[in-house]
Amino acid sequence: MADKLKTILFLSSCRKGASFTGEGSWGDRVGKAMKEILEEEGLEVSLWDPKDSPYTILEQPLHLVPDASGFPQWMHDKKKELEEADSFIICSAEYNSALPPALTNMLDHYPPAAYKDRPVALLTYSVGPFGGCRIQINLKAHVTELGMVPVPASCTVMSVGSMFDEEGNLTDDRVKANMVKQAKELKWYAEALKSYKQVRPVPVPPKKQ
Repeated sequence: MADKLKTILFLSSCRKGASFTGEGSWGDRVGKAMKEILEEEGLEVSLWDPKDSPYTILEQPLHLVPDASGFPQWMHDKKKELEEADSFIICSAEYNSALPPALTNMLDHYPPAAYKDRPVALLTYSVGPFGGCRIQINLKAHVTELGMVPVPASCTVMSVGSMFDEEGNLTDDRVKANMVKQAKELKWYAEALKSYKQVRPVPVPPKKQ
C-alpha cells in the first residue's frame, strides 16, 4: 500500500481570548473542519499553528546566515517537514484587507526551496461578507514567490461566525462542499506532481558564474 500523501495545513492567527466575534480565533474552527476533510480524502495532515510555535519577529531566516547551527532544533525539524511535504494548504484570516503578520512571519523563516514545486490550496475567511477574498490575490503572490504552485480551486468562508454550531462543527453545506472540492483538487495535483517528478525531475537552474 502506497504511503499517504503528506500535507501541511498552516493557520494564520495568534488571537486568543474573548472578542466581540467570539472566543479565540475562528481559524481554529475553519482549520479543524478542513483537516477532517483532508483526512477523509486520505491525506496525512500536519497542523502548523503560530500560537503553538515560539516564532519571534523575523530577524534572520534560516537560509540567509552563514551558519544555521545556532537556530533551535525545532526549526530545523520544521524545515525538514516542509521539505518532505507533498502539498500545503493555508487557512488565513483577513486582517484589515491584509495578510496576518503571524502567517507571513512563520512562512518567511524558511527558504523558498523548502516549499518549491508543491501545490498549495488557499482557504480564507472573515467575519464579514467577503470571506477574505480581498487577500486571495496577495496570498497567491506570496506563496508563488516562495515557489508553491496554487491550485485553481480557492475557497472563501464569509460571515464565519454563523458557519459553526456551539461545538465548533461546520453547519453550512455550501461551504463544506467547496472545502471538499478544494481538498480533492489539492490531492489530485499533489499526486500528479509527485508522480511526474519521478519521470522528469524539476529542472535545476544553472549556477551563476
